[in-house]
Amino acid sequence: MFPAPLPIDVFISYAAANEKQKDVLRKHLSALKREGKVRTWHTGRVGVGSDREAELAARLDAAHLIVLLVSVDYLAADAQWREMERALGRHNAGRARVIPILLDACDWEGTPFSALAPLPPNRVPVMSWKRESEAWTSVTLAIRAAIADCAHRSAAPTLMDMSEPAHAARTERTLDTSPGAATLPAAGTGSAPPARQRRSSRASTAARALIAILALGPVAAIALFIERFTTAGQPAGAATADAGPADAGPTARPRIPPPRTVTVGEPEPRPPRRP
Repeated sequence: MFPAPLPIDVFISYAAANEKQKDVLRKHLSALKREGKVRTWHTGRVGVGSDREAELAARLDAAHLIVLLVSVDYLAADAQWREMERALGRHNAGRARVIPILLDACDWEGTPFSALAPLPPNRVPVMSWKRESEAWTSVTLAIRAAIADCAHRSAAPTLMDMSEPAHAARTERTLDTSPGAATLPAAGTGSAPPARQRRSSRASTAARALIAILALGPVAAIALFIERFTTAGQPAGAATADAGPADAGPTARPRIPPPRTVTVGEPEPRPPRRP
């Protein structure tokens, strides 16, 4: 159903023989008119000297709700048949709603609007009711419900409005056609980082390595210098001073005999006796 603002433009299509029923319907719609929810128009309001067909077509194309007062006279009139076909064209296009109202008993089942649900809701023609005021009241209540539905759809967000927040939430990315440029992947896709980001990561890693080399270079140089200086200050034989015999020099350390091994179960040798 199409959205429509208030007040709803209601076009009443009727045959000349049903002008009385048209006036009764307009009276029952008076409450909706005072509430500012509807404004009605019919062919009896064509101005003097106006182009009847042009004004009728303009009003019909501007209406949101088109009421067909169906009767034997309505189905027999060529002018009303053309109005009905034009109204159904707008209804099928989703630009208006057509509501047939059955006034008296007639063969309307084979008409182009027979697929639409007519009023009164029980499909009993208005003039067949014992009290016509009750029939018109049920018709008016159904029209009120249709108008409320139109107003609700007008206030509710359309498909374009519902897709707008999602469109605004998307990150806008500008395509770069320069060589080596890469577009940013969508968040949450789990794809590999772009080439520009990988190059930046490699550059930062190389910079950190260079800083580490520059920071550790002086320390290594100082350690190497100290090692070479201490090696150059020693005498040539200092490195092998401990390699000589144990009694070479007055300050030589006493020679310690190697430990004696004794085999288990073999008698220990005794020292020789002195004469």
